[in-house]
Amino acid sequence: MSAVACLWRPAAPWLYAAASAMLLLVAVIFRPWMTSTMALHMLVHIPLILLAGACAAVACLAQIRRGMFLRRPWVFDQYRKYNGYGLPGLLFVTLVLAYWMIPKSLDQVLFSTGAGCLKFLGLFLAGMVLFDSLGRADKVIKLFFLGGFSWMTAVVGMLYQDNPSRLCNFYLLGDQELTGRGLVVVAVVLPAAWLWIEHRQARRYRRKCVR
Repeated sequence: MSAVACLWRPAAPWLYAAASAMLLLVAVIFRPWMTSTMALHMLVHIPLILLAGACAAVACLAQIRRGMFLRRPWVFDQYRKYNGYGLPGLLFVTLVLAYWMIPKSLDQVLFSTGAGCLKFLGLFLAGMVLFDSLGRADKVIKLFFLGGFSWMTAVVGMLYQDNPSRLCNFYLLGDQELTGRGLVVVAVVLPAAWLWIEHRQARRYRRKCVR
């Protein structure tokens, strides 16, 4: 189970619905501040919307599994049909996150309201798909996508640091370098966190077997 999947607590889905709404509200209210620098935009604002989507997915899946709907949503059934083993979903999330590592994408949302709305919608859906896809994927698939994403993040971070010219019109060169360092840190921390979680679960499993 992944770090996002560890959030699952089916006994209190309303807590995750409230958390999702709160995270989205924070992302909207503090958007001017969070997008004032490239580092905050990429390392705080974007993950915040993604996490809001993951919390919404927890709440929605809990309601569906509890049979709170008279009839299961047609969209959900079609989604399950085409997201076998989480592969299409993880590919979608990777492409969405890769798009938001392009400097021009960050520029567009600062002067276009439509692009800003699409950013919220795309990242929120990506967060929902990410949670569900991680629950469907096995460890090999998770490791493949985690390794690919971490490598991509590290490469982009090094390019941000080594490029002598500004890649974003709205952000300064020093902020670009700081963002690059942050992306490299993310590329290191994510695999380390995943390994730590897997190690803890393996220890718990061994203890159960001994008992």
